[in-house]
This record gives sequence, C-alpha cells and structure tokens, in this order.
Amino acid sequence: MALNGNHDDPLIARSEQQPTEAAPPSGGSGPRRKRGPKTAAGKAKVSLNPVTHGLTSVRPILPGECSADWDAFRRAIIDDLAPVGPVATELAEAVAFGFWRRRRLIAYQLAVIDERQHLEPASARLLPHPLDIEKIIRYEAHISRQVHQGMHELEAMRAERRGQPSPLVRVDHNGTGTLDAAESA
Repeated sequence: MALNGNHDDPLIARSEQQPTEAAPPSGGSGPRRKRGPKTAAGKAKVSLNPVTHGLTSVRPILPGECSADWDAFRRAIIDDLAPVGPVATELAEAVAFGFWRRRRLIAYQLAVIDERQHLEPASARLLPHPLDIEKIIRYEAHISRQVHQGMHELEAMRAERRGQPSPLVRVDHNGTGTLDAAESA
C-alpha cells in the first residue's frame, strides 16, 4: 500500500511526507489567563490554603503554632541526641520534626474527640469517628516509623564512631526487624 505513490513501505512513505502546519492551541486563539498570586506575600498566604490538620505538612510551624515553642522543642531534642557531624545533625532534625508532628497528631485527635461531645452514646463521645480513627492510626504509624528510623540511624552512627558493631537486627515497636547489610549478604 503506497501512501504517496513512491514507496510500498508505509513507514518510509510517512517519513518522507511534507510536514503539516501545527494545529492552533486548543481552547481558543487568545492568550492564556494567568491565575494565582504574583507577589511573594500573596504566594505565602495561599500556600497554606490546603492545610486542614497539618499532619502531612512539611512546614514545622503552622498557623496557630508558636515558633518559639518549636525552636525550644527542636533545640532540646537535638541537644539530647547530641549529633556529631552534618549527617547526624540532619537525622536529629528529622527526629525532632517527627516528635513535633506527633504532638500535632495528638492535638488533632483531641480536637476530633471534642467535636463529638454532643453525641448521646458514651462510646461516640470517647472515640473519634471511624474515618478519623483510620486517619489517626495511619499518620501515627507513619510518624512513628520515621522517628524510629532516624533514631536507629543515629544509634548505628554512634556505634560506628565508637568502633563498636552496629546492631545486626533492629526491632521496632511493631516487631519487624531489618538486617544489617553484612548480615543479609
């Protein structure tokens, strides 16, 4: 089958065809409207629009939280962990942020329970809504894993610095363990 009459191979015939003009952009021929804030202040303001509970936020300070409280908390955790070097300091920062997020999760859980105090059955007043329980459990598990992972890494770095072997198996709160690279080989 010849597309342009010169070749029997459609791939060759197609590649030799003259290019066509580009189609106009869809949605009309006028310029696109730009949306959203233009200034740094406007961008900072709208960056908090999707924050509802802050459980997944990468921001350490959310509206309603005190930066002085975060700074004091962060400094206390880092001082307690006593990191040596930039990598250990980053791990300690991550652990501090994990503990801070855990506090935020507890505040969210209490707020969810407070919202249900108008309900008649005692069980409904004491427990969050099932959808909220699932969310709380999921975030609590995620935050706990992050904190434990950071703590385990700091522990291994300390042991290595002292010339001690790092633990081959690290058991976390849910009973799973991970093998050291030397052990798993």
